[in-house]
Amino acid sequence: MAQKPSFVLHGRIVTMQAESRIINDGYLAIKEGRIAAITDDQRKLPAEFSGKVIVETEGTIYPGLIDLHNHFVYNVLPLWVVPKRYDNRSQWPSHPEYRAGVSKPIKQALAKFSVSAKALVRYVEAKALLSGTTTGQGMRTQVNGGSRLFRGALRFAEQPENESLPPARSMVPDLVVTGATAAERISNFREALNDESGGVYFYHLSEGIDESARRHFSNLKINDLINDKLVGIHSLGLQETDLNHLQQKGAKVVWSPFSNQLLYGKTIDLRALKASGLLFSLGCDWSPTGSKNILQELKVAWFANQQQGEVFSNYELVCAASSNAAAVTGWGAHLGTLEAGKLADILVIKGNEDDAYMQLIKAAEPEVELVIIDGIARYGNLDFMKRLRVDTAHPIEELTIGNRQKGFYLYRENSMINDIGFNTATQTLTEIMRDLPGFLNRMEQEKATLLDLGVDTQEEFTLELDNEFEIESDVFQEYEHPDEAELLADPPMVDAIELDTHTVSGNDYWERIEAQQNISAELKNWLKSCYQH
Repeated sequence: MAQKPSFVLHGRIVTMQAESRIINDGYLAIKEGRIAAITDDQRKLPAEFSGKVIVETEGTIYPGLIDLHNHFVYNVLPLWVVPKRYDNRSQWPSHPEYRAGVSKPIKQALAKFSVSAKALVRYVEAKALLSGTTTGQGMRTQVNGGSRLFRGALRFAEQPENESLPPARSMVPDLVVTGATAAERISNFREALNDESGGVYFYHLSEGIDESARRHFSNLKINDLINDKLVGIHSLGLQETDLNHLQQKGAKVVWSPFSNQLLYGKTIDLRALKASGLLFSLGCDWSPTGSKNILQELKVAWFANQQQGEVFSNYELVCAASSNAAAVTGWGAHLGTLEAGKLADILVIKGNEDDAYMQLIKAAEPEVELVIIDGIARYGNLDFMKRLRVDTAHPIEELTIGNRQKGFYLYRENSMINDIGFNTATQTLTEIMRDLPGFLNRMEQEKATLLDLGVDTQEEFTLELDNEFEIESDVFQEYEHPDEAELLADPPMVDAIELDTHTVSGNDYWERIEAQQNISAELKNWLKSCYQH
């Protein structure tokens, strides 16, 4: 087990216990993976911290950020220029550009082979870390043919690896309640929802803006499949009465405003959401049609909130990525706020602006000074990382973000990708993605050579794709296919595709933002103002 050092952070402490609970000059002590003490007077620290490292952050200390909706495996792909506005989630996956440039590169190449899958997992995990994310939704892998969740530096909702935190479950496809196998599907959903061995149940609920999308909520309601375990991802197609019903049943919601607007041209009615009292959190969705990271999603959430009349305060928006997100997962007693006894998942942002909550909302990746998970410094200012290093056997990997020197510590005991660093993953993926057919040919040739030698060719490490699912024949009619030519077409995988940048940057990225037809010019300008200094 990795060593967990004892040390102290000094800076402004935003506890997230209440809007006013900010310690402008505070000390936060960490021991054995948990917060040992918080005080405004160094002399009041427990005696055992005498002589321990004190990191002078010169910044603002927050709980680590929690992203509860992310298809991480796809976060190597760049933003897709959505060709038109859609009404529900059954429509856009059939578009030839999506199939050729989003679905197939992952399904037919990157997720299928150990060399690419390992690099992919390392890259997307590091990409999340450098934005302050400490908890995300898990990546399921196939290891020597057996299914398991990926084990890395991040904490994952489905595999928190702490007995105090109940593991979540999830379901991506819509539950269709018609057809010959309807009773079995409903029964399976009910069993998963009520499984006493697990925590909350994430379900992509009513993603879209038409009655077809809303019908999936009605199906749950009619079949009594809404309770306090249900977390409805998106919930975009719901009306005010639907949100009220979710709240009355104790269910929760994950809001993904950028994905909503990129695909459907609108996001959830925030006044109705607030009036319902429904507990909600934030999620990025994925880089092809969403934010690159949770810091970007906070900016989109802030803008949507402004457009709808400042329904929520800046504090409440930050809660959606911290304290309320922890409460959504049922982890509120252990994460989401900075309090003695809680797990030490912590984010430090450079500086001390007047509004601590707006400071976090506006922060970009270069301002991320330190990311701590379970008491271990995983990413941050290179000097801080060196001071907090306790594992001399595994070096800190250096990189530059916005002319600032940063460092990663990604080693995790028993992780299958300990031999792959961020820079290696970047180089591997860049090479593979610039010639996908060539990569597939090399893999087939290697397989043929091994077969000739009588060697087992089963890939050691591959990825399961929760967003690539087969539609059962008896429910096929429930999915909309407005363009029969699109449905019947089978476009080949693109020959090459750029690796998505690990930060919100790059001329090509802003060109793709400008080309989006479902988001406003005002939102485009707001995002550019946050990143193009």
